[in-house]
Amino acid sequence: MSRMRPIVIDELGYLTLKPEQVNAFFRLMEQRYGRVSTVITTNLDYPSWYEMFGNKPLVDALLDRLRHHCITIRIDGPSLREPMPGPETGTPPVNGASSASAAQGAKKPSRKPA
Repeated sequence: MSRMRPIVIDELGYLTLKPEQVNAFFRLMEQRYGRVSTVITTNLDYPSWYEMFGNKPLVDALLDRLRHHCITIRIDGPSLREPMPGPETGTPPVNGASSASAAQGAKKPSRKPA
């Protein structure tokens, strides 16, 4: 895994890691550092990694490596997994058009006589 290009680690922090898994993750990131791309997704800010990994010196070294050549993208807003608002919830659809106005604007397909 240390040579795969790129590797995506999704939902880091979703599951609790055992100490041997934390060490394996650190070794993997150390082997990839400066050599191949790694994408990590998580809903945890960097300070929360100390609690997640439970080893301050390791997290210091890990974040030092990861953040050295990284781009951090923070996405704020509602979860994309939440149900979309719509007529059944009584709230307007995402595009802001009400279901009544959307229905009024819709045209029925015309049929040509046979």
